[in-house]
Amino acid sequence: MSNLLDQVGGSRFINRTVAEFYQAIGRHLSQFETSDHGKQQTRQAQFLNHALSSQPEPVRSSRASFLARGLNPTLFEAMLEFLELRLVELGFSCQLSTQLVETAGSLYQDCEEDLCIAC
Repeated sequence: MSNLLDQVGGSRFINRTVAEFYQAIGRHLSQFETSDHGKQQTRQAQFLNHALSSQPEPVRSSRASFLARGLNPTLFEAMLEFLELRLVELGFSCQLSTQLVETAGSLYQDCEEDLCIAC
């Protein structure tokens, strides 16, 4: 059975969806507020790609903890909501979209307290 990342179309799909999210929210923010969103966009895409791949433990946990340190919790939560709705919009099952969000969200919650590098 393929991993969640493969089931949704791989890294290309995740990277494009994260970019769409930042493009959508960027319309509602000032230039000052969006200055560091490039870092968040890259970090979120890396985290999601990692979380949805089939990495063995402890590699998965240590890499996830490293990537989670740079994530803004509010933006990450909003990104997961956007991703879940986008998957359903594209015709993926609600079960798959929920599983994907729960997998990424639970891995994020299991990581150490974030040290936000960009807000």
